[in-house]
Amino acid sequence: MKNLFLIFCLLLFVPILSCTKEQPDNPEQLPEWLQTKITELVPDQKSCWITDVTISEYKKKRYYHVYCGLWSCVYCQFFDEQGNRPSWTENEWNEFLANQKVIKTLPACN
Repeated sequence: MKNLFLIFCLLLFVPILSCTKEQPDNPEQLPEWLQTKITELVPDQKSCWITDVTISEYKKKRYYHVYCGLWSCVYCQFFDEQGNRPSWTENEWNEFLANQKVIKTLPACN
C-alpha cells in the first residue's frame, strides 16, 4: 500500500514541478523582471509611445532589447533571459547581430 501511495504522489507532483518556467512561451508576454525594468527605464509615459522591446533568439536563448527613440545608445538596454547584460566581445556581438532570429517587436508600454 505504501508503494502505491508513493507512485501516486510521484505521478501527481512531477508534472506540477516540471511545468514551472522562468520565461514565457508566449512572445506577447514579457517576463515580470523586464516589465519592472521598463518601468524604471521609461518613467515618463510620454516617451512610452516611442519605446519598444525586440525579442530575439540566439543559440537557443532568448534576448530582450529595450529601445527608446530618444536614446542615443543602441543595445545599451539589452538583456538575456535572466535579466543580465551579456559581456560579449566585439566578435561575439557581430556574430549575434548576424545570426539572431527576431521573434517579435512589441511596444514597451501598454
